[in-house]
Amino acid sequence: MSCGKSYNDTCVCDKVRKIADAQDTVDQNCCDSGSCHRAIQDLVSPTGGNGADTVPFMLLCGCENTFAGLLPYFGWGIYKYSDGCSGPIPSPFFRVKKFVEGKRCCAILELLYPELCGSIFKYENFYRTGVCIEVDLSKFTGITCFHPVAALNANDDTVAAGLETVQQLKSDPSMMGAMTSAD
Repeated sequence: MSCGKSYNDTCVCDKVRKIADAQDTVDQNCCDSGSCHRAIQDLVSPTGGNGADTVPFMLLCGCENTFAGLLPYFGWGIYKYSDGCSGPIPSPFFRVKKFVEGKRCCAILELLYPELCGSIFKYENFYRTGVCIEVDLSKFTGITCFHPVAALNANDDTVAAGLETVQQLKSDPSMMGAMTSAD
């Protein structure tokens, strides 16, 4: 995946469509590392799924910063807190909900927040925020997938913790550089 002129502009669409199809076989909920193919196989495997219902992934943008290479896309949505207030939240982690009917490459994605496992770059699981955005997947250069998880439902506390983690990722250039080069 590069920002050269010869990349296939539907490969991200096709991978996300396969994730959506696989997730639908194990979860009808409406609204090897980094290998989406393996993550999809693990999700639908009779022995490998272990209750997993989500293939978390990151969408990658190319060419904006040639020094850093591919950078994660941060989606923004509006979260409604339990006290009735609302606020914008960003995340580079997604779960596909569904494809928009009649659109080949337009999908509804749910923002996820990671459950940390001792480090900002190690995740035990992901929280489903319930916040969805509509995205044209043909605009992305790459995708990287995490291993399938049984995603947890977020609450105000886990959203606050996830927001803090994502803000750390966004605000520290050395973290973004490490994130894009980590396997």
